[in-house]
Amino acid sequence: MRTFSWIRRLFFLFLLGALLATAALMALLYHRFSLPATGVQVPIYWGSGVNGVAQALARQHLIPSPLCFRLLWVLEGRPVLQAGLYRFQGQISLREIFRVLEAGHSEPLYLTIVPGVTIAQIVQRVERAPYLDTRNFPAPGQLARALGQPAASYANAEGWLLPQSYAYVPGEPALLVLQRAMATMNIQLQELWRHRAAGLPLRTPYQALILASIVQKEGAPLQQQQKIAAVFVNRLRLGMPLQSDPTVIYALGKGYHPPLKPKDLQVRSPYNTYLHRGLPPTPIAMPSLQALQAVLHPAKSQDLFFIAKGEEYHYSRQYAQHQQQINQYLQ
Repeated sequence: MRTFSWIRRLFFLFLLGALLATAALMALLYHRFSLPATGVQVPIYWGSGVNGVAQALARQHLIPSPLCFRLLWVLEGRPVLQAGLYRFQGQISLREIFRVLEAGHSEPLYLTIVPGVTIAQIVQRVERAPYLDTRNFPAPGQLARALGQPAASYANAEGWLLPQSYAYVPGEPALLVLQRAMATMNIQLQELWRHRAAGLPLRTPYQALILASIVQKEGAPLQQQQKIAAVFVNRLRLGMPLQSDPTVIYALGKGYHPPLKPKDLQVRSPYNTYLHRGLPPTPIAMPSLQALQAVLHPAKSQDLFFIAKGEEYHYSRQYAQHQQQINQYLQ
C-alpha cells in the first residue's frame, strides 16, 4: 500500500508539472507584449534556417531566447519560416510572430530597372540596394557570362534586363535578381518577335533589341515611339546611317559633356551611327516593352527625318524639308 501511495504521489506530481509546463507554454505563446512606438524591424535573411531566424529575433528582444524559440518551432509543427524584412508594431504575441513569419507578411523590397538605364547604372543601383547580397557579384564585363545569356557571342549584358520592379528578400544574391530580369526580357522578346510586322529589315530578335534601345534613348513619349521607329526602319531599308545622337553619347561614355558638339560626331566607335551604317554592335540601354513593340510594329510612313522641340515632334521625307523644320523650330 505504501508503494502504491508513492506511485500515486509521483503521478500527481508529474501531472501537476505537465499542467504547469503547459500553462507556461500557453502563456508564452499567447501572452501579448508591447513593442516600442516606432516598432521593431527584423531582416530574416535568404537561406536562414530556424537557428538564423531565432538569432535575428533574439537580437531584437522579440523572444526570450533562441533555444525557447526552437522548442516552440518544434511544438508548432516545424513550419517553414519565410525570409523577408518584417516590422512588428503595437502589441504582439509569440504565436502571432510565428504566423507572420510563416505567412511571409514582410515589407516589400524592390530592385527597380527603369527604361533607358545602362548596365553600368544598374550595377550602381544593385550596389546601393538595401539588404541585397552583392558578394561575389561579377564585374560589368563578366556579367553577361554570369547571367547565362542566350548566346555567347553577345558582347555584354546591355539591353537584356527588362525594365520593371523585381522583388527580393534580405540576403538574396543580386545575380539571381538580375537573372530573373534577363529571363523575363528573353520571354517577352521572343513572344513579341513571333508577332512582328512583316517585311522588317531586322534579321534576329537581338537586332530588334538593339533598335528598341535606340528608340528608348531618343527619349520620346510613348505616342511618338512608333513614328521614330519608322524613321529608323526606313533608313535601315535604304542603307542610310541611323544618325542617332544617343549612340554617339554611348560611344563617348564618360567623355561626354553636354551638349553634343559637332566634333563629338566624329568619335571613332562602332556605336557612332553617324560614321557607320546599320545597327551598333549591341543595345545602348534597357528598352521598355513599349519601345520593343514600336520597333516590331512601326508606324506606316516613309519619313526619314525627325526633330524634337520639347514635346513637339516633326517628321519629314526629304532633307530639304528637314532643314526647313530645323530653321523654323530649332533656330
